[in-house]
Amino acid sequence: MGQVNIQQEFEETQEIRYISTLHRNSKGWITKVEKNKDFIHRHYKYLELLKQNFNKENTYISMNTFYSTYRRLEYLKELKAHFIDLDIYNTPFTKEQVLMNLEENYFNQSVPRPNLIVDSGRGLYLIWLINSVPSQALSLWKAVEEYLYEQLKEFGADRKALDPTRILRVPGSINSKSNTKVKVIEEFNYMYDLREIQEGYLPELTESKQKKKGRPRKKVFIYRERSLYHARIQDIIKLCELRKYKLKGHREFILFLYRYYLCYFLDDVEKALDDTLELNSMFIPPLQEREVISATRSAETVYQKKDKQYKYKNETLIDLLNISEEEQREMITIISNTEYKRRNNEYNKKKYHDKLKIEGKISEKEKISQRREKIKDLLAEGLKRKDILLQLDISLKTYKRDISFLKEQGLI
Repeated sequence: MGQVNIQQEFEETQEIRYISTLHRNSKGWITKVEKNKDFIHRHYKYLELLKQNFNKENTYISMNTFYSTYRRLEYLKELKAHFIDLDIYNTPFTKEQVLMNLEENYFNQSVPRPNLIVDSGRGLYLIWLINSVPSQALSLWKAVEEYLYEQLKEFGADRKALDPTRILRVPGSINSKSNTKVKVIEEFNYMYDLREIQEGYLPELTESKQKKKGRPRKKVFIYRERSLYHARIQDIIKLCELRKYKLKGHREFILFLYRYYLCYFLDDVEKALDDTLELNSMFIPPLQEREVISATRSAETVYQKKDKQYKYKNETLIDLLNISEEEQREMITIISNTEYKRRNNEYNKKKYHDKLKIEGKISEKEKISQRREKIKDLLAEGLKRKDILLQLDISLKTYKRDISFLKEQGLI
């Protein structure tokens, strides 16, 4: 009821309409940023965000949402939209020329029609709303984002603005560079599915049922590689959490890996460094900022050269970070062959039990468990041993073994 009242109270303002269109069903934290001399970050749930003042200079919100009050890749919760920031001022075109060209030659042809076109002051935002998907779909989201960028780069698409943690100016706020109000100039009521865009515009990512020989196509390879980088980032943070951010002896290397993988995933070296410094601030104790920059600088250097010399194998990472078998159980990709085999065995065992259930059968272990449960129930009903043996059609030896187990477990 409160949500409806708040929206009704502010429904005439374009900032509230915009936020509601984007985040009405959002469950995670949304970042609001104000820029004066510095960027000031604050984090809100949807209803609280609606109550904030956006009618000021240089006000932004995040397009996607977060599990926690950190605007970092590993905290992404919901992917809500695709977006391209067109820096028209870097092209020989006017906004009107760009919009006309997009309408005639791009929308519903090489790119889907955007749900929102926003005049950001000196440029345009194109925004495609998608049915919310969890951050596990991030590699596919990033592949779609890269595709949109490639199609639209002649119109000034900003490659640095492909970051899923990106913030964009809010309609109704003021762009101090152009001294103009940010405003929505076109709307299209439709909600895309992420897979719908992928299958309609990126067929090269769809694997053929008949496996083809040779190396995978370049775009498929990049998609897989990016999935690995994302998993590595998540594993690094998981290790920090497991060790309660007490990482003395491993801090420099962990921060280097984090910055290295972020550079490749985000294609934004500034954001990668900012996030690395923020991660360092959570360490107990943290390194000095200059130490972090110095110890991780080569990560950016290697990225700029497109050199894959730091493509560490799992065994190397486990050894250098002293990752225990227990810690590996919490990891996604940084695991040993032993842990891999354990997971594979667990998977096959579950698959076998699922198959038995579908066929109306049960495993030997389940048979024993059910029999012992019946013995316990029959004893509770007051039946004597000979009656239980007859009713369950079991031997005295089996009965004694089951009774012994039930006593050991404190069940009788």
